Amino acid sequence: MFVLRVTSDFEKHEDDTFVATMKFDYGNDLFKPVIILTYENTANLPAVRVDEFPSLRDALEYVKKIEPKCPRVSLGGRPPQPELTWSQHLEWLHSEGLRSAAEGDTPLPEGIDAKLNPRDFVIRGGGA
Repeated sequence: MFVLRVTSDFEKHEDDTFVATMKFDYGNDLFKPVIILTYENTANLPAVRVDEFPSLRDALEYVKKIEPKCPRVSLGGRPPQPELTWSQHLEWLHSEGLRSAAEGDTPLPEGIDAKLNPRDFVIRGGGA
């Protein structure tokens, strides 16, 4: 089970590493490059994947396609069946007091204060 975060506040380094600020940063230009960080849905939220998109618009299209299909803790690690529409997915999230990555949800590991402007370091690819 996973959670997603969309951000345009990131640095990409030549060794295919990314450093991203863990904060809500919408209000950006829809055409600015962004990344989507995928985290394992555990207390520490370890990053397991990073995807680059040429624009926020492209990233949001991806979120709307993938988020409704994500397995859920409440369903024993299975995705909803039948598959939910985007509207149904948002309705479910809101009924649970949750928000979508498309709405600017910024998951933080337990004990991390967003006011401290924490940063996340992610290695993509084969690693070292």
